[in-house]
Amino acid sequence: SASIMGRLLQSTMVSIWTDVDGVLSADPRRVPNAHAVAEVSYNEAMELAYFGAKVIHPKTMQPAISSNPQIPIFIRNTFNPSFRGTRIYLS
Repeated sequence: SASIMGRLLQSTMVSIWTDVDGVLSADPRRVPNAHAVAEVSYNEAMELAYFGAKVIHPKTMQPAISSNPQIPIFIRNTFNPSFRGTRIYLS
């Protein structure tokens, strides 16, 4: 619903607050040194979501992608608000 509201309000960005620092480089349960990636494209984020990344659902991105201009989505951590998170954008 955040990206739908972002599109309707013609926002310059959408922030999604969750319990992780952003899109991670690997599954932290399998790779202890996984880290948050600073930026990923919409296509990369959709692929990651398709293959099981739980941080964002592919349909969440659709309103931001189809907006003109496209709206970047930020994945941020509620428990670590000073951390920048991951920016999802048009590549």
